[in-house]
Order: sequence, then structure tokens, then C-alpha cells
Amino acid sequence: MPLKVVNLRRFPVKSMLGEEHDRLECHARGVAGDRLWALRYADGKLGSGKNHARFRRTPGLLEHYATYDADGLPVITAPDGATLRPGDPRIPERFGAGVELVREGEDSHKDVSAVSIVGTASLRALADLLGESEPVDVRRLRKNIVVETDEPWIEEDWVDREIVIGGTAGAPPLRLRGLKRVKRCVMVTQAQPGLAADNRILKTLTTERDMCIGLHTEMLAPAPVSLGDAVVVR
Repeated sequence: MPLKVVNLRRFPVKSMLGEEHDRLECHARGVAGDRLWALRYADGKLGSGKNHARFRRTPGLLEHYATYDADGLPVITAPDGATLRPGDPRIPERFGAGVELVREGEDSHKDVSAVSIVGTASLRALADLLGESEPVDVRRLRKNIVVETDEPWIEEDWVDREIVIGGTAGAPPLRLRGLKRVKRCVMVTQAQPGLAADNRILKTLTTERDMCIGLHTEMLAPAPVSLGDAVVVR
């Protein structure tokens, strides 16, 4: 089966819900606007779904949607319908004293890589391991690119290989290199609108897949990516 792009997402604010797109621009740092903003505490840690040397677990982030307005600034929609922008005094009121919504500086907001990928067959295979009939919802995994595949876990074999996406006679393709498997964390278990909390997912990945699903990549040559684009692995 030819490989092709079947889903595209970006997440304007780290660890919040994001946007589904038919087309995404890509730059050297990855998908344009992806995780470009984050909540930052007074001690410099970033709001996240987990605790880490760089991050602080902030409950409720996956109940917030983040998009961009016409001026390219992030707009957070809270569960109660309130809309928050950078500098809004309600941000520290809601998330904690000293918390700000900040744009990425010298230190990346991303955990590891420029662009993340998962295959549809892997989503089906994980569902099989869970005893479910429907593929695991990709929203749990927060990937940028979903590729239609017919072999489970095949994208994890693309480490150190070139991944070429799209391109026409008049435009160059997006070129990535597989970097390493994506090791998952507690984020995949957490509830979000339309998805209940499910601790089985991380337990199953830990037992069966060394906590991994999907692929981290590094950028070789940025270019736009669109739904339906062919994917060639070299």
C-alpha cells in the first residue's frame, strides 16, 4: 500500500489541545507555530502534563484549546469559554501566581524533535493490545503527522532513514530523517474533551512496547505538507 498523509495537527501552546489542518507550513524548527508558546512559571519551568527537570505538571491543560488569531497570536479557550491571550491577568489567576504565556526563546519548548509521526496501523495495533475494536484516537498521542500504513510499528523502522513527503514538479518535498522512537508519558492517559482518562494505554505501551509508539524526526529540508501527500522512505 502506498504511504500517504492522512492527518495533520499542530499545538500552538505546549500541552494544550491544538488544531487539525489540511496543510501545514514547516520551518527549520518543525511545523510552523507548533508548541511555539507555553505557560511558564516564575522558576522557569514550563506547564506540562508531567513533572520533569524542565516541566511542571499543570492539571487541566488538556481541557484548554489553543489556536492562532489573525495576527498570529495564540488564543486559549478555557473550559468555561473564557479566551486568554499573552499578557492577560487572568492567566496567573487561573494557573498560579507568576505564570505567564510566553513565546519560545533560545530554549525549545519541544520535548525532543522537530516533527513527530505515527502510522495508522500502529494505532490499530495498540487498540488490539488493549482489546478494543477501534483504533486508538490519535489525539492521545499528539503527533504532527499521521501516515496511512498497513504494517504495525513500521514507522519505528525509519530511524536513520530519509522520509520524503509531498513535492511536485514545481515545489520541493518536505524531507525528514528518522531520529528515534517516541517514548510516551502519562499524557497519553489523561482525559480530554471526548476522551476519558485511560491508564491502560501507558501500562500497555510499557509492557509491550518499551513505552514507545511513533517516530521523532529531524528536519532536513522544510516544505509545506498537505493531506494526501505521498510519503517515500529511503
